[in-house]
Amino acid sequence: MWTTFLITLKTNLRQRAALFWMFVFPIVLATMFNGMFGNLADAYRITAVTVAVVEDENWGKADGAAQFVDALAGRSNNVADLDTRLIDTTPVPSLAEAKRLITDDTTIGYLTVNADGMLSLTLSTDTVETVKDASGNASVSPVTVAALHNAIALYNRTDAVTRRTIIDHPQAVVSQRFWESVGSVSAMTKETSLTNFKPNATARYYYALLGMVCLMAMSYAISAVTMAQANLSALGIRRTVAPLSRAAQLAAGFLASWLCSFLSLIVALAYIRYVCGIALGGREPAAVLAVAVASFMSCAFGTMIGAIPGLTHATKIGLTSAIPCTLSLFTGLYGQFAMNLSDWITRNAPALAIINPAQQVTNLFYDILYYDSYRPFGTTCGILLAMSAVFLAVGVVMLRRQRYEHL
Repeated sequence: MWTTFLITLKTNLRQRAALFWMFVFPIVLATMFNGMFGNLADAYRITAVTVAVVEDENWGKADGAAQFVDALAGRSNNVADLDTRLIDTTPVPSLAEAKRLITDDTTIGYLTVNADGMLSLTLSTDTVETVKDASGNASVSPVTVAALHNAIALYNRTDAVTRRTIIDHPQAVVSQRFWESVGSVSAMTKETSLTNFKPNATARYYYALLGMVCLMAMSYAISAVTMAQANLSALGIRRTVAPLSRAAQLAAGFLASWLCSFLSLIVALAYIRYVCGIALGGREPAAVLAVAVASFMSCAFGTMIGAIPGLTHATKIGLTSAIPCTLSLFTGLYGQFAMNLSDWITRNAPALAIINPAQQVTNLFYDILYYDSYRPFGTTCGILLAMSAVFLAVGVVMLRRQRYEHL
């Protein structure tokens, strides 16, 4: 059995086509994803933008607006705070000068104060179109613009309420508690995380890729099974009359195939993690376990496909491309339409998502990354192991019923 294991392992590692599809292809596709979606996360990152500040007569009367803009620019207490800075300011004396800077692409917009002390931000047409596109290649982050809009709106509301309160209750001017309440508005909100790790906008594509590669790895198990069948190969004839039992031969071939598929997925996972920078939230050991479970399911699936009677070896190997490509459509691998389809199936037809092995492999990495508890991860592992048991049982039944009139 040990000799059969080693021979099957060497045979698998010498198959050039399998080496390409199992080791090279996922690296190439992950590299393409990295080039296409590498800047997508920038759309969700706050970066300071340059705006002109129209310091006209109204600006001179609005002390609160000047202090607020200094805070947005990180100049509170004359100390630059780069972590919270939203804008870089360019003072100009007039609105015409601010518009000229926009035309020269020196700034993306300008800040003005009206006669009532209300602050407003005007963006250039190009900036508005860039923000609407939100492709990740934008020079201006949509999140930055949204943060600026919300901050200015909060300032204007606070300023209006403060002015109205002073008019209706003049005694509030001398109340320290009143002024403290005005300055405590920022404490109403705080940043929090609803997941174990900060979501990555591009991670889903890489996880779907792992699901596809996992199913393609069943070609190893298919080859191991067909090499033990007398009607499909000359080697199968010799193995049939060998003293080693068929069960031992199949077990050795299965273990060798499992090791090869495990290695291919580990290489893909390591490339995605350390080269493409798709983090796992510090749960790399769980990811290795996920790869072991996924590759086991893949080999069980391949054993069942390899045991199907009446199909040639070439036909069975062809299924290793057709099945993964089809099932990966429902994991979101092929773009936004596929993503929406995958989400719709998960919400409206969860049973179809559960029986999709590619989706379950993808879910393994979702569970690792986004859940505080390992319970969802354990549940998905259980589903994949149950699939493996079914695939192996069906494969064994088909193999036991195969008989040959002559060799």
